[in-house]
Amino acid sequence: MKIADLRQEYMRAGLGEADADRDPIRQFERWFEDALRARLPLPNAMTLATVGADGAPSARVVLLKGIE
Repeated sequence: MKIADLRQEYMRAGLGEADADRDPIRQFERWFEDALRARLPLPNAMTLATVGADGAPSARVVLLKGIE
């Protein structure tokens, strides 16, 4: 099996600016509810990426524990 054969085509519509909620927290809550309804494994897992003062990027996987 070739790794390229594992790729899936994602056919959902994109997010246009006119369709996005003006409140980014509400938009995130919608996406999170979609993930819960889809019964995705670990819907609270995400990659957090930052850039240090030296310009070096860093990324790590974190688990969301709450939304405030």
